[in-house]
Amino acid sequence: MGKELAKQKMEDADEQVPVQDEWGPTISHNKALFEFGDVFFYTVMLTLIFGSLHVYGERVWEHIVTTYSKEAVFFGGSFIVSMGGFWFWVSLTAVLDLYQFPKSFWRYKIQPQKVPDWSWYRKALSNVLMNQFFVNIPVGYGLYHLMQWRGNSMGMDLPTILDLARDSIGFLIVEELGFYYGHRLLHHPKIYKYIHKKHHEFTAPIGIAAIYAHPVEHFIANVAPLVLGPVLMKSHVITLWIWITIGQTNAINSHCGFHLPLFPSPLAHDYHHEVFHVNFGPVGVLDWLHGTGGSREKTAEKKRLREQQAAEKKRQQLAEQGKADKVN
Repeated sequence: MGKELAKQKMEDADEQVPVQDEWGPTISHNKALFEFGDVFFYTVMLTLIFGSLHVYGERVWEHIVTTYSKEAVFFGGSFIVSMGGFWFWVSLTAVLDLYQFPKSFWRYKIQPQKVPDWSWYRKALSNVLMNQFFVNIPVGYGLYHLMQWRGNSMGMDLPTILDLARDSIGFLIVEELGFYYGHRLLHHPKIYKYIHKKHHEFTAPIGIAAIYAHPVEHFIANVAPLVLGPVLMKSHVITLWIWITIGQTNAINSHCGFHLPLFPSPLAHDYHHEVFHVNFGPVGVLDWLHGTGGSREKTAEKKRLREQQAAEKKRQQLAEQGKADKVN
């Protein structure tokens, strides 16, 4: 029976058929709190980053750029930011998943009937490391030369909060366009089972699953939209690192499986993993434009309408059968 159920789920994933709604009872959330949380979280993060740059940045950066070559600064800094930031947040979510600590946070579990264990992490680990070393590093090599060609700064002048605010407009546009259309392409029936199906093996995602993906998908949907914005905006390399930190943090949070207070809401992308066919974009503008946004409420309403139609159809069939029986 278990094997038959597993086979059916695999067939459903191939066809991108929405799985049964398994969201359990969750605590009643104050929507305003989580809208505020999106702003609060990144405000705190940027305050800490720019506060550190203001206090220590100039002296440390001067020492770095005068001691090491541009190549060493770029590759060393990019490796530390990418790997350190990713595994820091994944470690925190792993403690929450595997040890249920702090226990009080489990009231915010989005799909509480699905409890992660070590097998989930073992499943993801080798693929994630492969993407980090065999996709990120070669892309970093090309990115360095592309930024050199574009004239991106690696000079002594540190970026300001206004520089980041200006550049972020370009970053968000590139990220929304690149991820949304790349993501929808990967959901095309002729492509899905060969590439994107791997990422959707986690119908209840966990933090490490943010980059659990086929290498082609990791490049198209994860890496390229993230780094092209800084290239196009000719951003300072430190701005690139800040944007990578924000992008990775957001991706891990979107897959963490917990709707935590004062954190950006992961509900939209978590729901995408559950039902496959809605919420393709990171920002939501293109989902709104193309009508691909979705929520539990919309799905529940569609389910109610389908049930009404099915019940009405059954009543009609019974009525017709009753008439036929009378004639006979």
